[in-house]
Amino acid sequence: MKRIRNFFSYVGLVLLVTSCASHKNLTTEHNTSDSVRVEVRTETVYVPDTVYVEIPAQTAERTTADSTSHLENDYATSDARINPDGTLYHDLRTKPQKKAVEFQKPVERNDSIIYKTKYETLIEKQEVKVERDYTWWDKTRFYIAYALLIWLLINYRKKLFSLARRIFL
Repeated sequence: MKRIRNFFSYVGLVLLVTSCASHKNLTTEHNTSDSVRVEVRTETVYVPDTVYVEIPAQTAERTTADSTSHLENDYATSDARINPDGTLYHDLRTKPQKKAVEFQKPVERNDSIIYKTKYETLIEKQEVKVERDYTWWDKTRFYIAYALLIWLLINYRKKLFSLARRIFL
């Protein structure tokens, strides 16, 4: 008899715990997706620039039968004279310096553009209440659950009262 009572007690607890719910709540969801696209452009622009070219120092000599002379410009100095034996001595010396030369310098410009696109989709789910009567199976489960609850309270009333006295007193 005790085994049967325990079996029905366990079955009653299981049925009470797994009874039906009144309704389901539906929530609102957001679906989010994004995409990234990178576009790279390369452009060559010619910019005027200056380069300094170094002119190395040079020396040149020459002897001929002629009169004296002296020459000079931005880059060199030249002296010429007649030697006592009747020959011409000529001396040419360049001035060490750097010369500025202009040219068109190519400059490469890399331009990258990042396109970020974010798509957000709102999916609304709403709570829907449908007016309807319970089916016979729902009603039967309610009645069984109430009967089992009453049966458990009657069979275990002494244990429940002693447990309540311990907790509240």
